[in-house]
Amino acid sequence: MPDSELTKKIKTHISKITHGAALVGIAPVDRFQGAPKGHHPGDFLANARSVVVVALPIVSGLMRWHEYLDKSDIIKDTDTYNDKPWSPRTVIRKHIERRCCYEVINDELQAVSMYGAIFLEQAGYSSTYLPTTYGQTLSWPGNYQWNFPKPPQGFAPFSHRHAAVAAGLGVFGLNNLLLTPQYGPRQRLVSIITEAPLKPNPLLKKSLCLGAKCALCVKKCPAHALAVPSNTETVYAKTDIDACRNYYKDSVLGTQCGRECMTACPVGRRKKKS
Repeated sequence: MPDSELTKKIKTHISKITHGAALVGIAPVDRFQGAPKGHHPGDFLANARSVVVVALPIVSGLMRWHEYLDKSDIIKDTDTYNDKPWSPRTVIRKHIERRCCYEVINDELQAVSMYGAIFLEQAGYSSTYLPTTYGQTLSWPGNYQWNFPKPPQGFAPFSHRHAAVAAGLGVFGLNNLLLTPQYGPRQRLVSIITEAPLKPNPLLKKSLCLGAKCALCVKKCPAHALAVPSNTETVYAKTDIDACRNYYKDSVLGTQCGRECMTACPVGRRKKKS
């Protein structure tokens, strides 16, 4: 039987750590039957019974990072370095985006998952937690002095997005991102796998995405990496992963991605107070 009291305690524990900012969902492992071989919760913890998924929002004001410094008289838009053109303004914008939309949130989520796993182990249940997706820093040897390759494209030992859907936090949208009622696609995720028999959240059955009749994520994508599916029963847009990754990677040199697939989405957008 699910332990309702322990479920309440772990959710309260995470809420206190994140000052009430986190979304917390729980999925039983039987919701992961379609997981790829080697990526099922049971592949990380043999007697896994539950997966706790935590989401922290990317604040909406950061979604316009690519417009920051537009009127700066100090930071140049274009310049040369070693006789090659570059954009100091774009480099600083990318620093803001990567630091504030990813690194800081990833660090917080990693700490939350660690403390959550410790809490569950102190309650008597073996637990583990995994890195946030693309959360590798100096811990990945290819980024430091050792001569190892960089992570494979699409590197993810465990899909936090699929785990979040299984935990009832949201659904997938046309842009292939997790959509939650509270934050739309604007959040980062982490998961804790545990032997604890926790009470699962119900699946979110209502559709959040407006689909092809909206398709702002598709229309706004500067890399043209998304395409509305011709089959109306298909939920997800056809995605050119290489076009998306390459455009974002090259954006530090002057192009502006802006993560418009996240920025343009109306789901979870806060109403302005008058």
